[in-house]
Amino acid sequence: MNTKLTFQEKTTFSAIIFLALIFCSVYFLIIPALNQVEAIKLQVDQESLQAEKNYNQSQNLKKLAENIKVVEPRLGELDQIFIKEDNPSSFITSLEASMAKNNVTEITNPKFGDKTPLSQSYNTIPLILYVSGSADGVLGFISDLETQKEYINLNSLEINAVDSELGEKSTKAKTLSARISADTFWEN
Repeated sequence: MNTKLTFQEKTTFSAIIFLALIFCSVYFLIIPALNQVEAIKLQVDQESLQAEKNYNQSQNLKKLAENIKVVEPRLGELDQIFIKEDNPSSFITSLEASMAKNNVTEITNPKFGDKTPLSQSYNTIPLILYVSGSADGVLGFISDLETQKEYINLNSLEINAVDSELGEKSTKAKTLSARISADTFWEN
């Protein structure tokens, strides 16, 4: 048996082997390499995003550290604006002193609501005050509330005119009554 191949058969056979080699190299070498390149590209992108995130966090931490350095010397002032839960009488005493100074009377005792935690160390407690007196006295008392060393956040203020009888001549003088709703801040 003579198995001599003709030139055309050799060319066809060579082309088939060449195409098979190209197919095998593409399938076994190039496609896996492209998949690896794509995986590496995704990993580089993720690491780039993480590096940018870390950089931004470090910039924020630097800024925070700078802010802390500015605030740290004044930290004692912050503690003074909170009412001490173990000593509320100093706050009540300062309210009473302001009432006396402005010739304002309490209609009812101050009413404190339920505490709401702000953090582990601080709470907010609503306060309702009812006072009455002359217009100057009530406005002076409200002004004194704003200048208290303890921080008070006024939520609402209702002022009403009240007629009152003065002395034997029955002259009527204008007095004001005020309902003050505020939040007070307490340190545990």
